[in-house]
Amino acid sequence: MQLLMFFKFLIISGGGWMCDFFCYMGAVKVINFSPFLANMISSYVGVTFVWFVSLKAVFGQTYNAKGNYLMFYWVYQFLSILIYSKILHLIVLYFVPKLNGLEGGFGSGFEAVEAKVIVTPFNLMTNFIFMKFLIFFMRREMEGR
Repeated sequence: MQLLMFFKFLIISGGGWMCDFFCYMGAVKVINFSPFLANMISSYVGVTFVWFVSLKAVFGQTYNAKGNYLMFYWVYQFLSILIYSKILHLIVLYFVPKLNGLEGGFGSGFEAVEAKVIVTPFNLMTNFIFMKFLIFFMRREMEGR
């Protein structure tokens, strides 16, 4: 059951990641935002999509508008995005250039893409765990406990 839930979450998160990724690439390549700022903005597109779709499809939960769970989710996501954006930025500046044999930062133009791909699996796992945690409390509130 947990593996099926995670697989569904993975598929839905993939859709959210695509929304996030294309917004991120547009912000980095077209608007010329830094990877940090681009990730901060584009991530909210993806996480909001994932919240509304996975709530019912993965966790079998309808959104209770009187609850503050979406706000908790967005606050968590703000902190998560902040942390992962900083990690992503550091990867762009230090790690990816070393892998590509460059001296430092922004050589090939694809470091931002590579960093996003490196960070994504870790972000996916922490998001799934937090969403399960939040759903647990949503269900408890709905059952009156």
